[in-house]
Amino acid sequence: MFDRVKLSSLAAAALAIPLLLDSSLTVAQQASAELVREQGWQLVRDNCTECHSSQIIVQNSGNREVWKSRIEWMQASQGLGELGAELEDSILDYLATNYGQKASSRRQALAPHLMPDNPSAATEQ
Repeated sequence: MFDRVKLSSLAAAALAIPLLLDSSLTVAQQASAELVREQGWQLVRDNCTECHSSQIIVQNSGNREVWKSRIEWMQASQGLGELGAELEDSILDYLATNYGQKASSRRQALAPHLMPDNPSAATEQ
């Protein structure tokens, strides 16, 4: 009986290993799923998504200087190591090209005639 229980446990563990490996590949694939597949995207995937999701990247925008300041902030306060000039330049080229500065990140205000009445507004008497 002991051998049968032991054998069943080993079989269950052996069957679980591929599932665990497969799920870790899925997480790695998801980490870079949203990145624009242009020159340099693998460098960003390999160096940036090691610490955070690619969603952080795609939700942000900025020119080269903005992205550089973010890298410098991560190096100063988040433990990001030195990238080397060539690697940093390639990453900055990719980020500025594919996630460049937006003209505006807010929607335009509604036209006054579309605004709802403001119940807190002072009423004239």
